[in-house]
Amino acid sequence: MTEDLQDKKAATLKATLELISEQGFHGTPISQIAEKANIGVGTIYRYFASKEDLLNALYIDVKTNSSRIILQSYSKDRPINESFKEVINSTVRYFIKNPTELSFMEQYENSPLITASTHEEVTRLIQPLCDLFKSAQEEALLKKLPFEILIALYSGSVISLAKLYKAGNVRLDEQVLSGGINAIWDMIKA
Repeated sequence: MTEDLQDKKAATLKATLELISEQGFHGTPISQIAEKANIGVGTIYRYFASKEDLLNALYIDVKTNSSRIILQSYSKDRPINESFKEVINSTVRYFIKNPTELSFMEQYENSPLITASTHEEVTRLIQPLCDLFKSAQEEALLKKLPFEILIALYSGSVISLAKLYKAGNVRLDEQVLSGGINAIWDMIKA
């Protein structure tokens, strides 16, 4: 893909992310995305077959970026509890710095739009996190709950902590953040 085409595709994804985080899926027509991206509607359809295709591509893009940043300091060589705390810390900080991504992911993950291929790609992206949970389960370090419940407890708490901070409901200095991270770990550990 040429640089100009890549720039237009990136502009489309950025505009879609910003608009959907503000207005939701149904409140964001393709025409508005095109206007915000400063491109034609037809150009969007050169890259994406439909709005659903665009949303799936955006979700993969957001998950690719967030996973890369959140997992960049993760190491299998650390003790599991330290790895969990590092991932929790990175996730909270990522969502605080990227509230539009958080808003989009929450909407998208609770919609029927996710395709099987998107789900497979995202599972691949977050595999190190899944492996961390599975290793902790194998070593009996986590509560004896189904994997999906542990993930829900973890992700719900991390998201809530980031949203409290962004809403201004709590001052998240290093001491408070550390306490929150420890509380999340305590919630899921055996």
